[in-house]
Amino acid sequence: MTFDHYANLYLKFKEKELKNSTFEKYQSIIDLRLLPFFKDTPINEIKVSDIKLWLLNIDDVGGKSKRIYLSVIKGIFDEAFYDEVIEKNPVSKIRLPKLTRPTIHPFTPDEVKNILLAAEMNNYKNYLNIAFFTGMRSGEIIGLKKEDIDLKNKILKVRRTRSRFGETSPKTRGSLRDIPILDSLFPLVETLYNLHDHDYLFKTQYNEPYRDTNVFVDRYWKPSLEALNLEYRRPYNTRHTYATNMLYRNLVTPVELAQLLGHSSTEMVFNIYVAYLDQNYKTFDRTIDLYK
Repeated sequence: MTFDHYANLYLKFKEKELKNSTFEKYQSIIDLRLLPFFKDTPINEIKVSDIKLWLLNIDDVGGKSKRIYLSVIKGIFDEAFYDEVIEKNPVSKIRLPKLTRPTIHPFTPDEVKNILLAAEMNNYKNYLNIAFFTGMRSGEIIGLKKEDIDLKNKILKVRRTRSRFGETSPKTRGSLRDIPILDSLFPLVETLYNLHDHDYLFKTQYNEPYRDTNVFVDRYWKPSLEALNLEYRRPYNTRHTYATNMLYRNLVTPVELAQLLGHSSTEMVFNIYVAYLDQNYKTFDRTIDLYK
């Protein structure tokens, strides 16, 4: 049996198990990363050294992506192992690539103000305000329904996310969360709540919920950053900006921030946001007398 036979079998088994977005990602990894290298090779002839060589030739992604690739190819070999075509899974002998800490580049408070001032008065500006003042993911924002808005207690309830693959539960179990609405954001949320009768907080001109936020990125986000002479950053940076400013101003603890962002633990908060602040000494008070 060839590698591509078990790759197709693996995908068939995973199709009903995975979210559409994850399944499409795995399918892309197989089509673009694995089949060009292993396609017609009998799976029982593929050695550990062959997999190491394949991994060595991948130089356009980091350790995190490589770990996902290894997870997929391991699953393919597992199917061959279950069929007793191979005696052991060669991927089990491969050392996992080191994980590199993501580099973040949050916007400064002045940059946030300029971005919001430059935004046109439409759904894009409303979306930006919620993104900058809640740290919510883009799919979570356009997935907000009026039933998720508690105006009395000033809370946004994150219960779903939307994307081109449809509507699903949020990224992780920890992503199901309640976010306090800051006083500075509350008037906007209240206005949006009372603006129309649609179930969703954000609706398109066709009276439908947004499928994704690509229209915001292409039509407004990119041109706006260019007009403001700001280095391009993904809209996801609104989340990084919210997180770093909440910590920098001592508004929350790392544990509280993890809950607000929907992380299951504080690991990412410490690895990314606390580490970023620890390395940022631009505003460090160098006039202090340490032992006076």
